[in-house]
Order: sequence, then structure tokens, then C-alpha cells
Amino acid sequence: MPLSIKISRLSNFLVFSSKIDKTDLVKSNFKKYLLDEKVVLSFYGKSEDKIWRKIEKIIGKENIKELKKSINSLEQIFNPYWSKASKHLLLWKQYFQNNQFLFQQVFIELKKLSGIKYFAVSKIPIYLISDSASNNKEINAWFSWTQKESFIVVEIPLDLKVPNNFFPLAVLTHEFFHLTLRKNKNLFLKITNIAEKNDKLLIKITGNIPNKIFLEELLISSFVPEGYLSEKYFNTKVASYNLTPKDLLEWRKFIAYKFYQKAKKYIDNNWQIDENYLKDLIEVIKFAKGIPSFRSECGS
Repeated sequence: MPLSIKISRLSNFLVFSSKIDKTDLVKSNFKKYLLDEKVVLSFYGKSEDKIWRKIEKIIGKENIKELKKSINSLEQIFNPYWSKASKHLLLWKQYFQNNQFLFQQVFIELKKLSGIKYFAVSKIPIYLISDSASNNKEINAWFSWTQKESFIVVEIPLDLKVPNNFFPLAVLTHEFFHLTLRKNKNLFLKITNIAEKNDKLLIKITGNIPNKIFLEELLISSFVPEGYLSEKYFNTKVASYNLTPKDLLEWRKFIAYKFYQKAKKYIDNNWQIDENYLKDLIEVIKFAKGIPSFRSECGS
């Protein structure tokens, strides 16, 4: 079950070009293609030939010529950057490869929690992307999922050193959790249904994030990277959090703290996430918002 870690020059070019001087973008005509989500997602592919074939299906042969010409006009800006960034990404690739055995142990827990028996980790490409504009002290990651193809993108600030801890591995685990939940259609439908039933409650706290995605984020964070699963495997203590959450990050920390014992019970007993777990998640949100509840606050 090896991790399929990719360092794609073309994928990195996409992210780099989206953050360079806007004047250079306008001159290159590349800007208009960055506005097409299908084109942007197509830049993440296992090979450049596959990437170009996918994009050609979207924009046609004539536009492909213009796109390649636009890319060529930005090469002089990108090449010096890539010389440094590619070496940096190789260090991060080695980090994830060195910690594959630990990830495999954690992934067994994900399958149990998600209620699935089979999931081919090696078939999910993990694209390492250098972020030239970020000053973050941690990596960022996101996933793309369709019936035909799924992948994970890990964005790494150019100056971020490879750490001597497992937090980046916990972030990667969080993204894989999104994919394993989607593998169990019945469980994912329950998440969707509960989000819809509690639309009025969730819409007050989700901001611009769809209710279903917000609830899913809290569910996963009750285990990793903020929750008990990270404490068990990644030497990360679950921080106490009793303030009223105001944004997604604060809600994730709040839920991880409040759900510590429940998440531990599910993991220790090899239980699948069920409707009770999801309903308790809603009740804790109500508790935080001062809304009376008929269910107990989820310590047990």
C-alpha cells in the first residue's frame, strides 16, 4: 500500500502562474484559463501527455496551441523558481515516504471508521505543490473526488522546512479520510441527510462553506488532525478548547476537544461511524450555540 507521491512540473507551473505578477499573466493570455475550474483540475495528472489530452477535450485543439504558447512565454520566469522548488519538494517526498509504515497503521483505522474493507491507497496520486506566496508555518492540503478519478494536493510553502514531527502526515490522513467516507455511499448519504435536516442550524455558522462540507470537516477533525486519532498515532495532544467557535478552524478544535472520549471509544472498539455519532455532533454544535438539547453532551 505505498503512497503514490508525484512531483509534477506542469502542476507546479499552474500554481506558480496563478500567483505571479498579474501583468505577466495578462501578457501571456494564461489568465483566462485559470478561471476555468475544469482546466485547472486537469493540470493535476500522472503525466504531461495525459494532462494535455484532458485539457484538449475541454478547450479544443486551437485553444491548446494558444495555451501552450502562453505557458512558453512564462517559462523564463518559472525556470529559476522551479530549480529551487523541485529540490525542496524532493525533501518533502522523502518525508512522506519515510513515514509510510505509520500511515498504513493509521489507514487501517480509517477503513474501520468509514466501514469499508478495500481501498487502494496507491491509486490515489498525491501531488506535492510548491507555494511561492505562502508564509504559513504548516502545509495545506485538499482533495478532488469523482467516480472516475480522485487525487490529493499538498501545498507546501517554499521556505517551510521538513519537520521532525508527524503533523503533515496527520494533514494527509485528514484528506484521505474524505475519500474513504465517500467510498461508503450509505454513510456519506447519512452525513448529507443530517446536514440537510439541520440546515437552519448549520447555515448560521458555516459562512460560505456548504453545510454538508462543514459537517464533514467537523466529523473528520474529531479524529484527525485535531482529534484523538492524532494523539494515538502522531504524538499530538488534543488541546482543550472551551471558547465559542467563530470560524471553521476554531470549530474543528472545539469539536475535537468535546468529542475526545467518544472518538476514543469508537476507535478502541473498532466501531464504524454511525448515525448516533453524527447526531451527537449536531448536539454539540447546539450546545455551543446555547440551544437546548434532549441528548447528553457527548462525553460517553
